[in-house]
Amino acid sequence: MAAFLRNLLRVESFVAAVAYGLVAALLLGEIIAREVFAETIWGSQKMAVFAAIYAGFMGLTLATAGNSHLRPQFADNWWPKRLHVKVARFGDLLSGVIFWALAGSAVSYVIDSYNFGDRAAVLYNPLWWIQVIIPYALFSSGLRHMAFALRPALKPDPTLLEA
Repeated sequence: MAAFLRNLLRVESFVAAVAYGLVAALLLGEIIAREVFAETIWGSQKMAVFAAIYAGFMGLTLATAGNSHLRPQFADNWWPKRLHVKVARFGDLLSGVIFWALAGSAVSYVIDSYNFGDRAAVLYNPLWWIQVIIPYALFSSGLRHMAFALRPALKPDPTLLEA
């Protein structure tokens, strides 16, 4: 399980890096085309938005993988320290269920978009291939939370990221 999650993190990190690089390249190319050549690159801004959507949803999976997402900490000391692991496991189980329920809803959304033939403005390409990142990211984050609930040793210590 640890090797699978590590490899999944590598793939998702690569996709996020490529998406962010694409955003930067498209926007920089648009600026150069406009300022130097007095032209625009048709659709570059819309494509940059789509790449940013992919990068953002990959950020969700990376934050979950690193246990570095934002979470309220005000209730951390409401129960005895001996229960912290059990409470954390329950939290991961609950988070996994919520993420998977949201992923199921997102799958329905993408299927509806596909069936209705929804298209992006400007580029007129089908929207479903852009939207598919939503259920993927939610499912992936749910999978990680379930793995953390089953095997707490897989969950990274968020305090290590603060240094």
